[in-house]
Amino acid sequence: MHHLQTIDLKNLNTYLTRPRIEKACVALMILCALSVFLGRTPSKQTLSLDNGKITYHGIVVANKMSGKGTLTFENGDTYDGQFTNGIFNGKGTFRSASGWTYEGEFKNGIADGEGKLTTEAKVVYEGTFKQGIYQYEN
Repeated sequence: MHHLQTIDLKNLNTYLTRPRIEKACVALMILCALSVFLGRTPSKQTLSLDNGKITYHGIVVANKMSGKGTLTFENGDTYDGQFTNGIFNGKGTFRSASGWTYEGEFKNGIADGEGKLTTEAKVVYEGTFKQGIYQYEN
């Protein structure tokens, strides 16, 4: 253990000066800020979810689907649109493998707002949806 340098504790104040401590604190704060910032920086990614049954291509922020993206389910259903914290939120289009399509606004993962639902039989419901239910206008 001859390669270890011993520090004379009597002269410790020559090593731990105020300017050196301030520089070390600033460097530590910068590293912490970078780790937080880089974790929240949007990046385009491809995610495989639920053991590969769901695929996401799009923007990821803090390990969550956020921003524009496309979600493809194992059964062929797709959602293309806006996400917030991993949930359909904003404008988007959901296409079912069975043939129906909803284009419009989503809120917390549910059709909510202005939209258009086209059924498998090509019947169109266009207008306001609340919590996934079309609001008939009389």
